[in-house]
Amino acid sequence: MISSQLLFLFSALGAVNGIFLALYLFSRRSNRLGNSLLGALLLAISIRTFKSTVYYFNPDLAVEFLKFGLSACLLIGPLTYLYVHSSLADLAQRAPSRHWHKHLLLTLVLIVAGIVFPYAKYPGSWYYFVCGIHAYWFFYLLLAGWQLWRSRALLSSFRQKPLLFSAYFGSFLILIAYVSTAFTSYIVGALSFTFSIHLTILSYFLQNEKKEKYQNRKLNEKDAAALLEALDKVMREQQLYLNPVLSLALLAKKVGNLQTTISQVINENSGKSFNLYINEFRIQHAKSLLVSDAHLNMELVAERSGFNSNSTFFAAFKKITGQTPASYRSAFMAEQAAS
Repeated sequence: MISSQLLFLFSALGAVNGIFLALYLFSRRSNRLGNSLLGALLLAISIRTFKSTVYYFNPDLAVEFLKFGLSACLLIGPLTYLYVHSSLADLAQRAPSRHWHKHLLLTLVLIVAGIVFPYAKYPGSWYYFVCGIHAYWFFYLLLAGWQLWRSRALLSSFRQKPLLFSAYFGSFLILIAYVSTAFTSYIVGALSFTFSIHLTILSYFLQNEKKEKYQNRKLNEKDAAALLEALDKVMREQQLYLNPVLSLALLAKKVGNLQTTISQVINENSGKSFNLYINEFRIQHAKSLLVSDAHLNMELVAERSGFNSNSTFFAAFKKITGQTPASYRSAFMAEQAAS
């Protein structure tokens, strides 16, 4: 009896902690999209885990309750992928895809289908539906894994992104636990989440502690000015800004310094964000192309200036110069004609 109670407590602990951590992540202002996606992922897994725990210790529970956990399973795969995508975009200092929310549309359609065709009336169909849910989950894990593999140059070490890897492999572990219940036990999925959620919590706070530790190491004014001058020189001479995936990590590697130090110098000594700092070099290059190569269309100018999309190019150009690329080119041509 005591061992059964301890098993219930340990299994439920992961779900409860997951809910509290999700609420905490929803309240974070920094990196709002990434934190919100991770919070939603933890919330979905917590619901699935709580259902598994309660159902394991109360088999007479109404079967209608099962579909809540299975519906939550539909969200775990897409949310894992979207969190990985958002984290990698943040690491590369670029905006996530504007269409990221479309990955959740099919999931919502499937959840509605589960409501229309309840488990109690269609138990046979739900057997195949459950298999489809796990396949759907696995498909998005493959997509996320492919993005991690493609971005391996940005992930120089596990310690740089412990939360990202913990969330991804934790999702993989939970899927394996649920798929293999026929050979183990139904409660294994809940236990695996308890383990992975505590690993994620530990990773998250270790990551924040590391950042705070480095943030306390400030350069004096003279050294900061010298480093900023060195950054400007490297950017101009090597034209690093032409790399569309230039990140803070890559720039720090080029000058042989810590990312946190580079970020601090750019933010405090130049009064700019990293994106604005890089985009100013890119816009200066674009202005040169607009007047020297009049045959180039805007898409080519954006590409040759280091931008990975036209929308980002136009937005940055308007923000920095106060006019559009086309109006800048037209004004220059009119001035040349007049003179």
